[in-house]
Amino acid sequence: MATRASDVTAKEKKRYGTKDLLNLITTNAEPKKGLFVLGLVLSLVATVCSLAITLMLKEFIDAFNHGTSGSLVLNLALVILIELAAGVSSSFLLSYTGVDAVTKLRAALWRHIVDLPIPYFDRNRTGELSSRVVNDTSTIFELISSQFSNAITGVISIVGSLVLMLMLNFKLTIIILIVVPVMALIIVPMGQVLARISKSIQKETANLNSASVQMISQNRLIKAMDAEDDLKQQGEDQVNRIKHFSISQIKLISVLNPILNIILLAAIFVIIAYGGILVQTGALTIGSLVAFLMYAVQMISPLSSVTGLVTAVQQTVGATERIDDILNSPIEDKRLDGQPLETIQTINFDHVDFDYVPGKTVLKDINLQIKQGERIALIGESGSGKTTLVSLLEAYYDPTRGQLDVNGQPMADYAIPAVRSQIGYVSQEVDLMPGTMRDNLLLGATAPVDDATLVNLLQEVGLGDWLNELSQGLDTDVGERGLNVSGGQRQRIAIVRALVRKPSLLILDEATASLDNQNQERVSQLLDDLPADLTTITIVHRLNQIEAYPRILFMEDGRITGDGNHAELIKTHARYGEFYRLQYQHG
Repeated sequence: MATRASDVTAKEKKRYGTKDLLNLITTNAEPKKGLFVLGLVLSLVATVCSLAITLMLKEFIDAFNHGTSGSLVLNLALVILIELAAGVSSSFLLSYTGVDAVTKLRAALWRHIVDLPIPYFDRNRTGELSSRVVNDTSTIFELISSQFSNAITGVISIVGSLVLMLMLNFKLTIIILIVVPVMALIIVPMGQVLARISKSIQKETANLNSASVQMISQNRLIKAMDAEDDLKQQGEDQVNRIKHFSISQIKLISVLNPILNIILLAAIFVIIAYGGILVQTGALTIGSLVAFLMYAVQMISPLSSVTGLVTAVQQTVGATERIDDILNSPIEDKRLDGQPLETIQTINFDHVDFDYVPGKTVLKDINLQIKQGERIALIGESGSGKTTLVSLLEAYYDPTRGQLDVNGQPMADYAIPAVRSQIGYVSQEVDLMPGTMRDNLLLGATAPVDDATLVNLLQEVGLGDWLNELSQGLDTDVGERGLNVSGGQRQRIAIVRALVRKPSLLILDEATASLDNQNQERVSQLLDDLPADLTTITIVHRLNQIEAYPRILFMEDGRITGDGNHAELIKTHARYGEFYRLQYQHG
């Protein structure tokens, strides 16, 4: 734990910069460098053609007095076509490169998030992770596909225009050389302020995304608790925070753009006035004056792209830091080089303690032996440690102290996928995955299972008639989070899904809680008919069938204080007896 704390401290001290952004892009986005360079080259060709067109227009205007040359018109048309082709190709290649790179980055993020350990999700909100995958990667896409290339071509346009203006008239160019630094002095500091505001908007947008995910996923709870007004207020407060930063952004832009336009118009006015004098004296042709004005625009216009790159990089560096926070988080060590596990025969907890947070022990000195084929009920008040105990069996967490053995060997010796493949788990709150009934039943299945087997299992849990009523049978879409399926149906589907894996250990967290008496009896009969060598641990909340369990474990404050059958515990364990009587007194 000390090492981990020091790593977090080191990361907090680290200051992210452009180097980290480039490292993220090259390492995880893996952009197609050849296409990107080709896109940049074509963009440069289009920029050079644009500069050449202006020069050719000068000759075209100056040639009016002497008759327009046909070859000049043809050359102008040819250059325009080249600029068009280069511009279209460049735009496509750079956008394609950006899309391809962000697709790879999102896929890498997705894979990494899937492989993160359970404790990571305990500490981080779902909506924020979703925002990283979608919003922050979009910021990187904008940088790769447009901002970077616009800035490079902007630099070429600025330098090329400046050189050509110097060739046309040195004195007029001095005016531009005065205007450009003045505009830069305004744009750069205000761009930095805009970058900070934009970062705040990104942060608040991520918070809104997180809150909206939670609000949508908990919509039934919200309506059941008549809490719509509270949630509306929370949402309004969140969007108003975004509005506050957005208004600040709008104010700056509203001030910045008119100031820059006034400076630009003033410069153009001076150029036209002074240029008109030069034309009258014969020091400058009309064509040269028009070309100079066009070059001035071509030089000043890209300034926003060049300075905007600084702002975009700063914004993207912020996104990089958040994405790196995920990608640098260690994935779950699945111990793939560990031993295989063909079946779970024995489980032994030897003085096991577990802390979610250092210093706050949740499981305390657990000593427990489980043999193959046992049917065990695990009971106790909420917060007594029941779910944490089975979470250790699923290898979601490692014991803080003590040792957990499987088949006489430390669980740490086995590959985690091998352990989990031997466990079927049914939670009390069942969320089905998006997809069809078949997709859900076969989730995580390690061997092929035919439809007849699935249908048979569904019939055994009382879902046969319901399945026949579905127009698409096993191909029926269950809807988001299984909302097209009732709670009782979801629980029975989850039981079938667990049994399809043919586990050697079945963990049920009150698997019949949402069932009526008839279907509860069906599921209980199915569980009674399971193979004799299948070990079953059931977290029991309702004690109406507790007498049927040969072995009952009673937990209090992270300890197992009772171990025996119902008759034994009633006689020897006062707290169990009280717990049992209270259950029946309150129905």
